[in-house]
Amino acid sequence: MKTIDFLPEIYRERIALRQARVWWGIVVLIFGVAIVSTAAAQHLLKKSVQKQFDDLAPQYAEAQLQVQRLGKVQTDNRTAGHWAGLVTYLEQPWPRSQLIAEVVRPLPAAVRLTELIVAEEEAARPVTEEAGPRRRSRAAEPPAQKLAPPLADLEALRKAHDYKRPVIEITGTIGDVALLHEYVGEVGRSPLVARALIKSHASPATAALDQPTTFTVRVVFRPSHGQPDAETGVADGDGARGQVAQGGSGS
Repeated sequence: MKTIDFLPEIYRERIALRQARVWWGIVVLIFGVAIVSTAAAQHLLKKSVQKQFDDLAPQYAEAQLQVQRLGKVQTDNRTAGHWAGLVTYLEQPWPRSQLIAEVVRPLPAAVRLTELIVAEEEAARPVTEEAGPRRRSRAAEPPAQKLAPPLADLEALRKAHDYKRPVIEITGTIGDVALLHEYVGEVGRSPLVARALIKSHASPATAALDQPTTFTVRVVFRPSHGQPDAETGVADGDGARGQVAQGGSGS
């Protein structure tokens, strides 16, 4: 059976509007609760992060101080190393008294010295520059960073002394040439000696006169501490004229 609705249309619209308002209120309430909850959660999270930040602030400040102290220690250590290198290099030359002792100590009693010369000779330097376009390109490069004073002094000293080797030449007379060869061999076994050689020796023209043999022995010493351990060469012609004894265990 068909239901007949005698209510006017306006009443049905009011009922629908009332229901719609209820739903709108529910939706607004839900969104409001969600917004309030989100804002509260964000506030709590912000307070938590701020608290952690406040707790870590002293540790961060201490870490920054430690980094600064570490940087200062590294700088001081680097500076001390520069000065130590310079002081060590200033102490590097073999004492001349020690070198003379190495030469004189094994002298046979039969030797009569007439001259002892202590000098320095320039060893061969390694080739550090290349000719051609690469050399020109290096000349076009900007100047290097300025060195610290101890490093600059050390560099200047190295350029002046790195490849200088002490040399001792002794001249004298001896009756038995075999003793002279034994002496040169013993000097050559010294750890300070790079090469020992008989530079020259002249026997008397008349053996009946029983005159001693005049000789000259040349001793070239190894690089001292702080100098590059390059192979030390003898002067041109020395190897052809004399007999050489290599010094040290490695020679």
